[in-house]
Amino acid sequence: MNREKRLPPLPRPLDEMAREGRLPHSICLEGEPGSGRTALAMALAGAVLCERSQGEMCGECLSCRKVLAGAHSDVILVNGREEPERFKVEPLRELRASAYVGPSEGRAKVFILAEAQLLLRDAQSILLKVIEEPPEDTCFILTCDNKFRLLPTILSRVTTVPLRPLTVADCAALLGERYPKKGAEECREAALLAAGAPGEGERILTHPQTAKRARDARCLIEALTARDAYRAIAAAVPHEKTRQEYTLFLEAALRLSMLPELRQELGLSPGRAALLHRRFQEAAEQNRMYGYLPLLTSLLCRMTRE
Repeated sequence: MNREKRLPPLPRPLDEMAREGRLPHSICLEGEPGSGRTALAMALAGAVLCERSQGEMCGECLSCRKVLAGAHSDVILVNGREEPERFKVEPLRELRASAYVGPSEGRAKVFILAEAQLLLRDAQSILLKVIEEPPEDTCFILTCDNKFRLLPTILSRVTTVPLRPLTVADCAALLGERYPKKGAEECREAALLAAGAPGEGERILTHPQTAKRARDARCLIEALTARDAYRAIAAAVPHEKTRQEYTLFLEAALRLSMLPELRQELGLSPGRAALLHRRFQEAAEQNRMYGYLPLLTSLLCRMTRE
């Protein structure tokens, strides 16, 4: 089985769809950094191309062995963080054109676009055209850390599978193993601020700017919960210097806004938490439309009056 190799097992919904032969043509794997999105995308590609067609990739047939070795000609992996040039308009036009050329050795071609949240609007529009009406023997797998950084038109045409993070306790234990010199309370705080994502927790422990961003995101949530507009503005203003920083700040707030452990600490009702999450989503959408950052902060602060 593939879990004995170096690729993870498929989550139950994907495994069931693969076993029943009803995998959609376009899938989005959404998960925090460190959640194994790209490895899971490769495992899914293996399931699509496995010669035994029994759900998960068997790990033994020729197609599976090629996928495991990263040598299957019908698996096209583009990582926008590692190869940003390939996420530009012209390379994506070429990729779209290649989707209409049949597979060379398997029964399908699988395109994996890792870190799809880094695709600019024009590039996403190019991708949309092939996702709307994909060839029968083509599968697109997108991975992202936040699906709301993708165009709504793309989201409406892909099946999104969220990858669950660890619990805060399990994440804290894992961070403690990886960073034995860090104290238990420090690891727990990092795990909480990372919403259970080990990769983000590591960055919080090792990068002061990431830690400040996460703490300010928590402070913003606390201030909005307490209806303290001044404190909310004070938490957000340091992150208004650049759009990229503000985007990361909003993403940190989005992660935290529905975290059960934080809701419990703040005494936040499910309804209030859902409203908070929705306001962050609205701000993220306005941010994608290049809204004026101080105005976005002001719009968030309207929650202190709701």
